[in-house]
Amino acid sequence: MRSGDASSGCSNPPGPRSCCGFRPTLRPSPDRSAAAPWEVRLSYPDPLTDRLLTPENAALLIIDAQPTQVGSVVTIDPEKLVDNLTMLSRAAKLFGLPAIISRLNATGGGAAPTLGRITEVLPEVTEIERTSLNPWEDDCFLETVTAAGRRKLVFAGVWTEVSLSFAVLSAIQDGYEAYPVIDAVGGTSELAHAAALSRMSEAGANQTSCVQLICELQRDTGRTATIDEFLELLFEIKGPTPGAA
Repeated sequence: MRSGDASSGCSNPPGPRSCCGFRPTLRPSPDRSAAAPWEVRLSYPDPLTDRLLTPENAALLIIDAQPTQVGSVVTIDPEKLVDNLTMLSRAAKLFGLPAIISRLNATGGGAAPTLGRITEVLPEVTEIERTSLNPWEDDCFLETVTAAGRRKLVFAGVWTEVSLSFAVLSAIQDGYEAYPVIDAVGGTSELAHAAALSRMSEAGANQTSCVQLICELQRDTGRTATIDEFLELLFEIKGPTPGAA
């Protein structure tokens, strides 16, 4: 039995915030007919079976983006990590990806909420509270992933060496394609973080980045339904100043 009571297997209380039987909000993908006429090309693959990530075949999973966990990472600046998690949340909303948010109840006294910058972007997403360090071993989490109906899962959150990697490895074992976003995850030490990334890759995970992901979802600047906000997201990314020493 995964974490939760004997009757339902779910640790969340019944009521409107309960996740058992919950189907993640499936936003329609942007209307591609709104794009410029030259957008439609015979070379475009089926978005459901495309080898690349598309708005139709991917889902975003955000794990343990809670104040204590995020504040303890050393492999990326915590503020930058929050920026990147927020960017991914906005991208999920823009492109219509199902989003799944899970938080860890580490003390038994109630889990700290997911960071407000994320939940403000995705207010309609029910947070899944769990006690299992491996989200994949929580019934509500697994039911919600299954209900999303996507085989390509994009993973972000913390810690790389614990809940994030456990979920990735279990998803791969169950036949999913897993895509950890390397600049939207964080670990408690450089060594542990690197070992976890290596272990996930050896198991078949496909590492990606925030920039690669949002560009992969947009794919064509002729897709005018999403181009404006896509460019906003892309150029909000902070990097070295050109010409700086």
